[in-house]
Amino acid sequence: MIEEATTILYIDDDPDDLMIFGESIRNLYPGISVLKAQSGEEGINFLNLLEQQNRPFPSLIVLDMNMPKMDGRQTMLKIRSKESWEDIPIVIFTTSSNIVDVEFCKSYGIECITKPMSYSNLNHTIKQLVSYCNRQISTD
Repeated sequence: MIEEATTILYIDDDPDDLMIFGESIRNLYPGISVLKAQSGEEGINFLNLLEQQNRPFPSLIVLDMNMPKMDGRQTMLKIRSKESWEDIPIVIFTTSSNIVDVEFCKSYGIECITKPMSYSNLNHTIKQLVSYCNRQISTD
């Protein structure tokens, strides 16, 4: 796949989290596009569609841990099971600070970042998340 503009795929079942994340990225990094999926299944379908259309994969997948049906663990394992997707960086972005979740992420070499409890801490957390993109991001 040819890499083009920097794109983040954010998979989260909470529409408010999807909206706030997208707005924060737009404000901090206007050149980054955010693709949103409200379930693990929708995120997987989106990756399949990109592959079928021979379009670039996201520079980063931000994934909520606690979702109905296919949770973050299952979604991550499904993504990692496909050879063409295995190099896409994934960061778990969750309200959980459960040590089991953190250890699960570590065992797969994936960063687990806790969602901030206040909007004032969100910009710092967004910058941290963006640092995991597989492309260099300009902050200018």
